[in-house]
Amino acid sequence: MTFQEQVLVVYPTAHEARLPDIRAFAAEHKILIHEFDKDSFLSQPGRCLDHAEHVVVVVEDEDISEYVNLAKTLNFSLGIIPANTKSRLHRWFGIPAKGNDALTLAFSGTPTALDVVRCNNEVVLGMLMLGETPFLDQRSKTYQNRKASAWQHLLYWLALVWSSLRNLLVIKPFAITLTTGKDVTLKTAITGLVAIENDINSAAAKLINTSISAQDCKISTILIAPKSVTEYLAFLLAAVFKGETGVKRLPAAVSYIKSQYLKLESAQPLTYFVDGRRRQASLIELELYPEAVRINTGEVLQTGQPGNRQGKDTMKVDNLPTNETRLEMIQSHLPLFTRALEDDFKDLFLLLRDNAQAYPHYIALMVLSVVVASFGLFLSSAAVIIGAMVLAPLMAPIISLAMGLLRGDRNLLQRALLTIGLGVLLALGTAALIALIIPIDRITPEMAGRLHPNLLDLGVAIASGIAGGYAHARESVMKSLPGVAIAVALVPPLSVAGIGIGWLQWEVFSGAMLLFITNLVGIALSAALTFLVLGYAPLVRARRGLAISSAMLLAVSIPLTVAFADMNSRWQIERDLSRHDLLVNDKPVSLSDLQVSRQGGGLLVRGELIAEQLLLREDLEQLRHQLEQQWDRPVILELDTRLRLRNTSQNP
Repeated sequence: MTFQEQVLVVYPTAHEARLPDIRAFAAEHKILIHEFDKDSFLSQPGRCLDHAEHVVVVVEDEDISEYVNLAKTLNFSLGIIPANTKSRLHRWFGIPAKGNDALTLAFSGTPTALDVVRCNNEVVLGMLMLGETPFLDQRSKTYQNRKASAWQHLLYWLALVWSSLRNLLVIKPFAITLTTGKDVTLKTAITGLVAIENDINSAAAKLINTSISAQDCKISTILIAPKSVTEYLAFLLAAVFKGETGVKRLPAAVSYIKSQYLKLESAQPLTYFVDGRRRQASLIELELYPEAVRINTGEVLQTGQPGNRQGKDTMKVDNLPTNETRLEMIQSHLPLFTRALEDDFKDLFLLLRDNAQAYPHYIALMVLSVVVASFGLFLSSAAVIIGAMVLAPLMAPIISLAMGLLRGDRNLLQRALLTIGLGVLLALGTAALIALIIPIDRITPEMAGRLHPNLLDLGVAIASGIAGGYAHARESVMKSLPGVAIAVALVPPLSVAGIGIGWLQWEVFSGAMLLFITNLVGIALSAALTFLVLGYAPLVRARRGLAISSAMLLAVSIPLTVAFADMNSRWQIERDLSRHDLLVNDKPVSLSDLQVSRQGGGLLVRGELIAEQLLLREDLEQLRHQLEQQWDRPVILELDTRLRLRNTSQNP
């Protein structure tokens, strides 16, 4: 290790107690030192530098930028001894925590040429922060002590959450004009900005998910520009929970610029912080000076972050709002969901208006799908019924109905309702005609499965509506629509309802029609909500349509809830009967393969009765009596009796 021969030692009077250690180190290594207190040096730096060209400073964090600025201007090299062990200077410049090691580095004769960033002619060593961001001031004790213990880490996390929630209440994008070193100019609106120089391991730096170097002739700048409250919330979650570990991709509200020069202009004064120091200006200029100052740094900074000094500017600004309509929209108030612009949904509206028309091919496919579905229901063939679901064109006008409800588009709403109504009438009439022609009046299992809808069916409809709305909004997933049609199954319940009309059976018609209405309402509401989240209508405009859809959903949910409660009670009965053996006239019996259904005001129990002794009629009457007492309602038993024989000479 080579050391400087002559050194200026500059110290604040509050830390004069550090001088004996410095003198002892200098004497040991035969270094001639000249001592000046901070005020004397800063008042006449040129005169002091007549003694030596290397300056070792005992320094607080808030004073280091002044020394760096002087080192750049007067061309002297700098050694740094942080005034306290928790100083950010240890992290920024790789300075050892041990006192003797820090002295060795400070007096070293091999300084490193470092880049210097200036913001409005003020040196930025760690980072510049502008606007509302969830990142904590790096000077705060909460940030510095976050890794000291689990309790300190919890305090740090709570502080982040509180800062994020506070930001959410006051967030408002402000207009700025950005100009980079390559004369690229962007007019946009942001809520916050973080420019990073030496603080390359901060939470803000890890949010970029790209290589950042302190010495790459570039300033790394994060721009926080959400287009909605939900987009900002997603950014906050990433910043709070991933800020220490890094993310795989930039959040939608974040853009990134890496350039040697960046200028921000605003019509209003902007409040910003340079390494925690508060400043205000309507014009902010960030400029990097390559290798402008020589500082003794640790190996971490010297070899760990080499950077690409000749690299091009990096511009990841696709997430920045630049459209004039968008800028006007978010500056007045940040919407709850990201609003789609006219260019974004023009093609979708044309598609939905087309889907709302009852073209001849719609009528033909509607009739054919009902024919196939009806035959499949009589055959009780799931494969044939699935084929009918794929053929059915009913999903398209329902999605158009959802958009009409959302945007209050009366013309689209009327067309979609007429097309859906025509499809329903065709389905009921076709299925009823087939039921009259086919000489079968037995309810098959596939028909029975569509006679008792409940809340689970509503859940399927809602999920399918979300998928259908998203598939229409995103052209890349339109190929998934057949799968959505299969999942929701609109035509089979309509076919069962038509068969009920042909048979003149109200129970069949009402049960299947309730399932269809459930699917219709669930799809329409969830698809409308999906379009709302994707930004195809403002919440104010969508309130009426959503209120109508919600009222219909509530009305449908009442019988579905009753049906679900009934189904759950029957499942409970089946489970209890299957799990526990019964004792009938001192004869142990068990029940299996049970099916419990309502019949009139009582219960019909079908299944197998297993006994080890021969059962007489009076035993079965006693079993029925026990069940009626247990459930307090009439019970009808339809049981296949099986006798179990065991070899009593062996242990069971």
